[in-house]
Order: sequence, then structure tokens, then C-alpha cells
Amino acid sequence: MSTLDEDLARLNFEYLMLARESARSNPAETAWRFGLDQVGIDLLASMTQEKLREHAESSRAVIQLLPVYAPSNLPTVAYVDLLQPCITGTADETHAL
Repeated sequence: MSTLDEDLARLNFEYLMLARESARSNPAETAWRFGLDQVGIDLLASMTQEKLREHAESSRAVIQLLPVYAPSNLPTVAYVDLLQPCITGTADETHAL
């Protein structure tokens, strides 16, 4: 396996692990962050590390990046704000946000 394939497999695996943990802990956020539907979220949440590694080593990128353009009728700053995750609640001594 070439260095490029090894690097891509490592990045894919880390991405898939992150997505799986998100699918297990917060499916609604997973749908928003990773663009998955409920079937995909359920499938990802049930995958073993071995299955994730198998997908990661496919020599294809599994990461999807958002397009970097702002709609013409929306200022770039407003568009970037829309891409940020919503944080609800308030911070206190026991739960910092």
C-alpha cells in the first residue's frame, strides 16, 4: 500500500470512528453534521471497528466537504454563521460549553 493510500485509510478510519460515535450519542446531530439519513445513521452506529477499517481501506475518500461559496443574496459572514453548529443551553460551574 502506498503512503497516499495509507494516509487516506487512516483519515477515513478516524472520520468513520467520529461519525459512528456521533451516530451512537446524538443521531439528530449526526444527520446534520454528516449528511446521513436515519438508515445510514443506524447502519453506522451498529458497525464494528473491523467493518469501519474495511470501509476506510477502500482507497476512496469517505469524507464529504461542504462547498465553500456563499449564496449571492447572503453575506459571507451570515453564511458561515449558518454552518456553525447550534449550541443550546447555558454554561455553569458543572457544565461548560
